Amino acid sequence: MTIHHIVLYKFKPEATPEQRQSVKDSVNALPSQIPAIQSLVTGETVFNPLGHGYDAGVIFLFESVAKLNEYRPHKAHIDYQAFSAPYIDDKLIFDIETA
Repeated sequence: MTIHHIVLYKFKPEATPEQRQSVKDSVNALPSQIPAIQSLVTGETVFNPLGHGYDAGVIFLFESVAKLNEYRPHKAHIDYQAFSAPYIDDKLIFDIETA
């Protein structure tokens, strides 16, 4: 089984392009810091009227729920959350398991 950990972001209106990029750079660095992450992809939204205003997203892949649970309390993840929080207005997190 593979776990897809999907995170969608709404940036604060005052977040600059540089700050948005720093959030993306920071999340892209996580696999080198957290061995539990199998891989990830990041991207900006392509407008969809049902997109609820989310600006960007990340899809993490984990080989198991146990690996996802290793990631959640990891110091690098906690540090990333603290770093990105001033720029994020809202986020949606959704996990699915696939065969």
